[in-house]
Amino acid sequence: MILYNITFNIEPEIKDEWFDWMQKYYFPFVMEKGPFLEYKIFRLLTETENDGLTYSVQFFSNSLEKVNFYLENYASKIVEAHNLAFKYRHVSFMSILESVD
Repeated sequence: MILYNITFNIEPEIKDEWFDWMQKYYFPFVMEKGPFLEYKIFRLLTETENDGLTYSVQFFSNSLEKVNFYLENYASKIVEAHNLAFKYRHVSFMSILESVD
């Protein structure tokens, strides 16, 4: 199993707007364009040294090749839309993990 994870740190005052936008635009786009079987979103409970809220958005796939195809062909479109919607009010980073069990 492959996990495509995006960690977002957002300003607390945009939490509701951000979560609504993610539900309406981000998740549907990624699930339609990507090779993902499901997604989950988690909130980090142990915030340290920042005033933001941190969320881990996790998409699960059974193929690294298909995830890479999504990243090369589609990911930049939703990243750009997200950056336009929440410019200067978030930071994010991406990671890809493989299940070893």
